Amino acid sequence: MNTARTPEPGTTAHLVERETELRAITGLIEELEHGRGGPAQVIGPPGTGRTALLERAAQLAAERGLQVFTARGSVTEAALPYGVLSQLLSEVPELSGVSWLPELLEDGADATVTHELLCQRMLASARRCPVLLVVDDVTLIDEQSAGWLSVLRRRRAGVPIVLLGAQAGLPAADGRLDPLSSAEVPGEQQRVVRLGPLSQTAVHSVVGSVPAPRPPAEELYQATRGNPALLAEVLTRSATGGDGEEGIDTLVADTRRTNVLSLLARLPADLAALVRTIAVVGTADEAGLRPLIGPLGMTITRALAVLTELGLLGTDRYEPMDPELATWVLAATGRHDRDRIRRSAAELGHRRAVPEAEVAELLVEAPPIGQTWALETLQLAARRRREAGDHASAARYYRRALAEPASEGTAARLRLDLATVAATSCAFTGELRLARAIPSAVDEESVRTRLSVADLLLLHGRAENATQALAGFDASGCGARERADLIALHWLAEPGGHGSAGLGVPAVTEVDPAQMSPAQAAVAAWLTMAAGRDLRTARLLAQRAMETGKEQPSLYAPRLVLAMTFAQTDDVLTAASVYDGVIAAASAAGSRVPVALALTGRAWIDLLRGRVQAAEDALAQARRLIPPEGRPPTVAGALSTIAIGAALSRDDLVAAQQAADEIDRATESGSVNPILLFMLGLLELELEQHQRALRLFEECGRRMHAFGWLNPALVPWRSQLAVAAQALGDEQTAAAMIKEEWRLAQAWGTQTVIGRTQLGAGIAEGSDDVVFGLTQAVNALRYSPARVLHVEALLLRAAAQLDRGQTGGVARELREAERLAAAYQLGWARPRLAELKRRLAERPRSEPNHRAALRRWRSLKPESAALVRRVLADASNADLAAELGITKRAVELRLTSIYRQLEVTGRAELREVFAALDKEL
Repeated sequence: MNTARTPEPGTTAHLVERETELRAITGLIEELEHGRGGPAQVIGPPGTGRTALLERAAQLAAERGLQVFTARGSVTEAALPYGVLSQLLSEVPELSGVSWLPELLEDGADATVTHELLCQRMLASARRCPVLLVVDDVTLIDEQSAGWLSVLRRRRAGVPIVLLGAQAGLPAADGRLDPLSSAEVPGEQQRVVRLGPLSQTAVHSVVGSVPAPRPPAEELYQATRGNPALLAEVLTRSATGGDGEEGIDTLVADTRRTNVLSLLARLPADLAALVRTIAVVGTADEAGLRPLIGPLGMTITRALAVLTELGLLGTDRYEPMDPELATWVLAATGRHDRDRIRRSAAELGHRRAVPEAEVAELLVEAPPIGQTWALETLQLAARRRREAGDHASAARYYRRALAEPASEGTAARLRLDLATVAATSCAFTGELRLARAIPSAVDEESVRTRLSVADLLLLHGRAENATQALAGFDASGCGARERADLIALHWLAEPGGHGSAGLGVPAVTEVDPAQMSPAQAAVAAWLTMAAGRDLRTARLLAQRAMETGKEQPSLYAPRLVLAMTFAQTDDVLTAASVYDGVIAAASAAGSRVPVALALTGRAWIDLLRGRVQAAEDALAQARRLIPPEGRPPTVAGALSTIAIGAALSRDDLVAAQQAADEIDRATESGSVNPILLFMLGLLELELEQHQRALRLFEECGRRMHAFGWLNPALVPWRSQLAVAAQALGDEQTAAAMIKEEWRLAQAWGTQTVIGRTQLGAGIAEGSDDVVFGLTQAVNALRYSPARVLHVEALLLRAAAQLDRGQTGGVARELREAERLAAAYQLGWARPRLAELKRRLAERPRSEPNHRAALRRWRSLKPESAALVRRVLADASNADLAAELGITKRAVELRLTSIYRQLEVTGRAELREVFAALDKEL
């Protein structure tokens, strides 16, 4: 009798938490003992204790005096005809000493005769004493043995034979019927025992049963996923000191790796080659694998089933091999073999029109192919990843594409694309990559690449490097669009928009605006605005750059300065639209620097409009794009500017100081942009560090002049310098700065710049004229998109009136300021509003000085008195302008002069004063 194999020490550990399964097996043996047979299977993944459970079944049957015949499928037996059957029949009493048995089991013998004869002998033995046939790893048995087991099942009716097998539970390979499945004999019931991983409680119980010191049970459960065999091995290694200083995860991974490589070494060469191929290409698709592998000793379907049964493959069609296992297999595969497989797989994928992403993944690790399709596939895959926002994968594809043969222009474009998407830990490194992308060729592709490099260098704040990039070719030899873009970039790189005769670049003043391209019009509008020369011309040029009938600029720098121009012409909605367009285009291209600059531009507009939270959200988004160490000076400066501005808008001086302290030292040393200097100056003013503020505003002014940026719409540094100078007692400097800024503001003429200049002047003058200056600021800012400045002007005018005992109209102004502060969520305004309301409530209303008011009224000229009467009759400024035949602005200036003479702040106070003089009037 072929008895069960004696369980090895430690087998019981594999049967922890298998009470239900053991009861099922015991019941099966008891039924066999009473003459009832049938098929049964133990199903579970590798390592869940299938073999241990079969051994226990064999042991139970042998203890009850039943016949037990065991066999085990293996990779070797799978290719050996009747290999498993030979194991089963080796000790059957009815076949002992039979001389013809070896000849009968030879390959080539008549299978029908063989099966019939051997089934008769096995049935005869079972009639004498019930038989338990145990077959481990059924999936790995040879085809001939499987055929015999199928015949035995059909002939077994009424005979006490139990066929007990174990497998992973996969579908039979090659479309063959599983010899133990219920489909073999219709109407026959098959009993199935399913094994799963151990529960968390069971693992804790097993770990608690081993001698101390014990590994952490919870970590062991998570690392082994409750696999009994792996758990037992790890515990054995841990008990023998095999872990050393390693953690549980490392110990489990090392155990698994040892097992996998040991199994791989024992596999036949053809199956081992198949495993390596799957690890390289990452697919178990039969059609894709056949051309990549050599001859197999079995069908590929059968081979894949064998590898799955061994635990080398999984059942996920998209990830057939565990990534960790694939890494171990690849490490054991020679580089030459890996490269050969990847190259062959990539070529096959290309021929079969496999998606470019899959082919690109194969190409990334393959040696250069040297064919056009490989370069095109990598470029296309990189472009798709850029559009999806996966810049890391795009960079991998671009790096690999540079290894393929390409023209100089194509290679330069690839280097530019790589420099655009590759995350860098150093801004200088990013600029070096851009510089290396400059091609020397003059073909169309090379010219476009050179222009793109110059564009990005400008955005990095490297105007000199951009000029050098543009100096490599003559504009007269370019195509029309390339020539237009070259001229536009040259105007940006050289302060003032001066041309270059050597490069064929005319000055901005030499080009007819009607003939300008959108990029040229955008830059020309910016230069006009920055110089503060002509608001109407700047608006016309900006609108020309946005004309729908023309191709929009593809470069980023012209579009960003166009957005800034719209913002400084008080058209903030169009400015925001242009910024959004840059964000969308640059995000799709994977270009982080333009996106970050556009986000900070949007944030600046949000701050002006009082949307502080929106500005901070845009700031946070921009910060996430580029790591601090990889930010070019332009981006670092813009982020700091918005951070300080947002903190000041919230009246949070601590946060503003923290933002100032975080400015990079390299940036501090020489390349702080003037707008950031202005924000730092505002912070010092709030901190009452007037001397520091004065120096910062002076440096801001010097740099603005160096760039040719005279327009106070960009930053009103002169009026703020005047505030600092006034605080330091330098009234002469303060007056000169206010006068100069007022002249420039009037020349530019937007409501924002006029109102902001008057606001600064009102603060700086600090005299009896302050109320009139602030009144002018309120009137101008009422029609400006700068909501924050409007609220600030209202609050300052109310405070100035209360300081001078003038309460007329203050309540109305505070209500207006409160409404705007609530609408725009200006938290900083609330405490100031509360304080002003308290002061207004506590101040007793003074009786008007009728005699003084009458004296001032009589001092007016007749035409001024007539104008006052029309105002008291509720005539609007527009009505007065129509009656007098002058502009509305002229009416405002006349009324301001009259209000000054009468010492009132506006129409409301005028009515209050003259209500008492009604008889006189």
